[in-house]
Amino acid sequence: MPIDYPSLLNESQLRAVTTRSQYVRIIAGAGSGKTRVLTYRIAFLLDELQADPSSILAVTFTNKAANEMKSRVESLCPNQTEFLTVSTFHSFCAKFLRRNVHYVEFPSSFTILDEDDVEKMVKDICVEKGYKKADPFVKNALHFIDKNKTKGLYPENISLSNRPGSDEKECLEVYEKYEEQKRAMLAFDFDDLMLVTLKILETVGEVRERYQRRFRHILIDEYQDTNDVQYKLINLLVSSRTSVYVVGDPDQTIYTWRGANQSIILNFPKDFDPCEDIVLDRNYRSTKTILDAANHLIAHNRKRVSKNLYTEEDAGSQIVAKRFETAEEEAKFVVDKILDIAGSSWPVDFRNIAILYRSSYLTRPFEAEFAANNVPYRIFGGLRFYQRKEVKDVLAYFNLFENELNDVAFERIVNVPRRNIGDTSVRKIKLEAQAAGLSEYQYCARLDQFPDSEIPGKARNALSLLIAKMEKTKKELQEGLETYGAILRRFISEIDYYAYITEEQGIDEDRAGNVNALFDDVNRFINDHPESTFSEYLQNVSLLTSQDDMNGGNYVSLMTIHVAKGLEFDNVFIIGMNEGAFPSMRSQTEKGNDGLEEERRLAYVAMTRAKKSLCMTTNSAYTYTTDSHAVPSQFFEEAGIKLPDMGRFRDSFYRGSSYGSKSTWKTVSFKDRNRDFYADEEFDPFEEKPKKEPEKPKAETNGITDWRVGDKVHHDKFGDGEVVEMIDESIIVVLFETAGKKTLLASHPMIHRLPKKGAEA
Repeated sequence: MPIDYPSLLNESQLRAVTTRSQYVRIIAGAGSGKTRVLTYRIAFLLDELQADPSSILAVTFTNKAANEMKSRVESLCPNQTEFLTVSTFHSFCAKFLRRNVHYVEFPSSFTILDEDDVEKMVKDICVEKGYKKADPFVKNALHFIDKNKTKGLYPENISLSNRPGSDEKECLEVYEKYEEQKRAMLAFDFDDLMLVTLKILETVGEVRERYQRRFRHILIDEYQDTNDVQYKLINLLVSSRTSVYVVGDPDQTIYTWRGANQSIILNFPKDFDPCEDIVLDRNYRSTKTILDAANHLIAHNRKRVSKNLYTEEDAGSQIVAKRFETAEEEAKFVVDKILDIAGSSWPVDFRNIAILYRSSYLTRPFEAEFAANNVPYRIFGGLRFYQRKEVKDVLAYFNLFENELNDVAFERIVNVPRRNIGDTSVRKIKLEAQAAGLSEYQYCARLDQFPDSEIPGKARNALSLLIAKMEKTKKELQEGLETYGAILRRFISEIDYYAYITEEQGIDEDRAGNVNALFDDVNRFINDHPESTFSEYLQNVSLLTSQDDMNGGNYVSLMTIHVAKGLEFDNVFIIGMNEGAFPSMRSQTEKGNDGLEEERRLAYVAMTRAKKSLCMTTNSAYTYTTDSHAVPSQFFEEAGIKLPDMGRFRDSFYRGSSYGSKSTWKTVSFKDRNRDFYADEEFDPFEEKPKKEPEKPKAETNGITDWRVGDKVHHDKFGDGEVVEMIDESIIVVLFETAGKKTLLASHPMIHRLPKKGAEA
């Protein structure tokens, strides 16, 4: 059934979806339906223009957004998305490199380091140079590396300023050592994924031409957040025949501090001429009152594409603006208002309430007030699920199975659980391994070849036992007879990791629960991608973002405005709106008017997260930011929002909870864990000229999709057995007569269902 675009889209959206222009810039205001437009645009390419799905590349900024977009396209154009590429920049580059990294003499089995791994490596290098881990130089070195990599500069490309008193020379030495160690580990950090991809596309013509032939339609979401490296990457994928379709909002450029270049979206008409500009200014999210204030605020910026958001909905409730003497009074008011909102429904619902702020330190009095009132809350942008100690421990083991050169992972787990391998032994392992030209894992696996080693006997014995267990598990993973989730879970149990974390955890922690949640993720990934490999799972975990951790539990969400970008809530509180804090004095000092304009864009983003109600608060407490009592942010006045006079703080609006005593509230417990895993899409660029109807080779399976508990089975290696449990439709547990209980992929070609007794007749 054809898609009825005119009935599904407004006039501007319809024009944006059905345009035939080669170069298109969509200026999509907050809440104007940009994701809808992108989704229908891809559907239009497939449905109306008969585009080959493999010729479409859509780039988003989170894995979650990529998966949601592909799912929506599938619902509009069933059975046409298998070869469609919807991906983040980093995910695209990771898959590109798995195929093409040999052009820079690097193996496709590389490991991806996360931010914690990078920080540990840099700290260790600084310690080797005589600094302490807490020394300010360590932070300077990390910033130096990050700043230069964001610009696409490796050590050999950097020219030092030689400013008096500068530590740039020492930072460059750390950077050089970091790159040397990383290469020895066969590892890339996040920046490398794009920079190495860029290098291959720039230097290997046949690869560049192959990808240019493949991708005839390139669509990019959140184009205002594009940085210079991403911009170069996009241009290398574009040929004279490529259509380029970008969607973004210059008024929402809030990531310049991490490399986003607003001029990229502003200059698009010059770079891609002739360009069709389409403005989406009808808002489907917020009330007229909220939009009017946001429009008034952002109009003070000069560097923008002019637009005025409007809605056809009602004006809605007035914006609440409150001023308090102290941060504690501010927190009390906000929490009381939250209790009013949440308690207006039964059961009590906190899910559509968010507190947004410019800086994380502002949450302290609010957390205390939440605790006093037994209000459940969660802070986003802090310690993410995959960054927790126990999850990082288990993932370190996983990474070592894939890459035995990963010294960062080895040092993390060598004495976890405790094996009497202390810091002194680890230092000896490190030095002796370097002298032998081996990774630390490789050296420990060959300790019997080094009789002069100074590693103590107890440590040697413990290492021997650990290596033996790991090598056994590596072999099982390579054989692939069981699901890799089952193999890994058995290994973690065999090394007594569960017992270790149970002893270590505090009274309010559930570390074992977090590890179990990780294995839930593994099984879910196997279920969603039964043909996946262990390395694909690890790659997807390493590329998750902070927003991918959000799972919508019944709690108040607290987050910085940067984290809130792209989200929406019925009720939003913007707190700590004090001059010097928001707008940030530091931002204005470093960047002048450009800094102030970005702070204003940040306030605009915060205001337009609100759907139904918006409350903005400030306090007059003494602040060390300005060494004076705080004064209200200039953004109140610029948005046309009037604050009450100082003498009228406690008006009828400021009241306690209407629900009686605090004792009537029950604590809503929740585990701060993420059970949602967002896998990146399949990326399968062809090696030669594409055929008109590319066919994806199907993995061999047994063809059985209706397993039941009690089914008799025969396994080519494990023999006869019986299905005793169905974990889900893709994973079964079989009790074998001789091999014991095994967890298996239901479609594995080595598994056969035996006929029931009497069925032969």
